[in-house]
Amino acid sequence: METIRFDYLKTFLIVAKTRSFSVAAKELNLTQGAVSHHIAALEEYFDAEFIKRAANGVDPTDAGAILAQAAEKILAEVKQAKVEISSIKHKLAGIIRIDASTIPGEHIIPSLVAEFQKLYPDVKLKIKAEDSINSLQDLLTGSVDFAAVGTLNGYWDKVDAIEVGEEELVLIVPNNHELAKRKSVKVIEFLKYPYINREETSGTRKEIEQILGKAEIPPSRLKTTLELGSTESVMTAVSEGRGVSIISSIASRKAQAAGLVKVLRIEGVDSCRKLYIARTKKPLVKVSEAFWEFCKKYVKEKGTV
Repeated sequence: METIRFDYLKTFLIVAKTRSFSVAAKELNLTQGAVSHHIAALEEYFDAEFIKRAANGVDPTDAGAILAQAAEKILAEVKQAKVEISSIKHKLAGIIRIDASTIPGEHIIPSLVAEFQKLYPDVKLKIKAEDSINSLQDLLTGSVDFAAVGTLNGYWDKVDAIEVGEEELVLIVPNNHELAKRKSVKVIEFLKYPYINREETSGTRKEIEQILGKAEIPPSRLKTTLELGSTESVMTAVSEGRGVSIISSIASRKAQAAGLVKVLRIEGVDSCRKLYIARTKKPLVKVSEAFWEFCKKYVKEKGTV
């Protein structure tokens, strides 16, 4: 072989990292035979052995460790070159990764992304559903470029954010519940009923705890009988009569319109919360910077949801 391919270097790095041909093949969406071929081609080119069998997988040889260092530098340089070449062309291209919690992900991000891609059709956006806290953690670790979330509690000093929406948190009860004929309720009044909560990393749950704090009520006063991982599952459980819950007013409209639950406002406390798109405080690559500036302009022109 007279030349080497960049994708062969990437394959080698994944094998070295995962210590497995089969895991690397799955991660790269290749056959195990193709992965073996890539490694064999590199070994032929350099006339060296790069991978050796180990008791619990495979390990890079000393020569493999040298190649791994060089491959990382080469691929990083190629990636940077792609960014710079893209920037000198008069079209924006690249990938933007976003974690989005339920309400921003379902009610804000789709229309915002659609408008952005009208301007930049060559930009691909990868959006993953995740709760607010895990979204923010992914953002800080660099797993994603942006996080669309329903809370920034504990993260105000770690990220920059744009307010893209505002909503009210409301109480939902089963249709045959004794509170169902009410239009509003005080916090103290629903503490005696079985309560369906979101998971600990949910932005909605963090905001609910703040609402209780404003009423000087510890979250432990809630008679939590069930914890669920999504707003949809909470609405279903309430509609089945398994308890009451506090959820997004945006999400509750659909459930009430379908006749699944009754919605009550919460009296005596400010139950409004804001929705955000967050980024790290580090400089952004060109494609991400364009998306950030677009979000600011979008909110300025169209207002928050």
